[in-house]
Amino acid sequence: MPTHAETPKLPANLNLPSPASARELLPLKCITDHGDKRISEYSPDVLVKFGAHVEAEVRALKYLHGRLSFRTPQVLHHAPFPGKPLTPWEWRDGCWYFFMDKCPGVPLDTVIQKMSPAELDHIADQLLAVLKEMRAIKSTTIGALDGGPFDNRFMPYPWQPSKAFASVSQYLEYYRKLFLDICGPDYVKELFAPFPSGANVPVHLTHGDLVPRNILVQGSTITAIIDWETAGFYPEFWEYCRMHERSWMSPQWSRVLARVFPGPKREKEIDAVGRIIRLLRDNDSTYC
Repeated sequence: MPTHAETPKLPANLNLPSPASARELLPLKCITDHGDKRISEYSPDVLVKFGAHVEAEVRALKYLHGRLSFRTPQVLHHAPFPGKPLTPWEWRDGCWYFFMDKCPGVPLDTVIQKMSPAELDHIADQLLAVLKEMRAIKSTTIGALDGGPFDNRFMPYPWQPSKAFASVSQYLEYYRKLFLDICGPDYVKELFAPFPSGANVPVHLTHGDLVPRNILVQGSTITAIIDWETAGFYPEFWEYCRMHERSWMSPQWSRVLARVFPGPKREKEIDAVGRIIRLLRDNDSTYC
């Protein structure tokens, strides 16, 4: 797997603009459109991501740069941080765009169905190395990579916590109270029953959306991991369950995951995290 040290050098005289509005970026060639966010090609080696609040990803990528041996996008230039909390409707006043280097490869989901068993096993072995490296970066709190509270779609407006959580039990209790506002107590009790909450639950660097669309490959070699907007320090079960997101399951991805995570599949935890994500989305007033 190519290492961070193999990142190509960009031109020393690279001058990137500070656009006043998204209108200035709309003529660029669109690579990916998520509705509230868009990734476009600024030049053959540079991409720009812009739209509703991208500050969390900028902060995550800045934290990650130089800490991991595998390739992640490098932030080259971004809108200023606002210095205060913003509502989703004030995103234009915050960090609403950033430029990054273009990582090589194609998304795994575009080629995985044509891969041989040997190629899938090669992908799995590389993912094992990626996860091992990420798990080595631990934290005593649960929250954003910079030590602050989560600021992503897993705890969206108006439910963002005011500070990082001191323990797994505190993290889960925050979610329980959140869901008691929208679900009955019996449902909430059943929803959170599968999760471990003791002091021995590992908390480490987590991508949060480590699925085939965010794994770039050339052949069966992983060239980069992208889209870190939900990254943070989470309990161990969060990454496992997110990688088992049912909408991404295919015979090929299932084979990869079975090699990465040998042993019985943790169905109850997977189902619970899936329901948490759906409930947050369905009750998010900013979701469209």
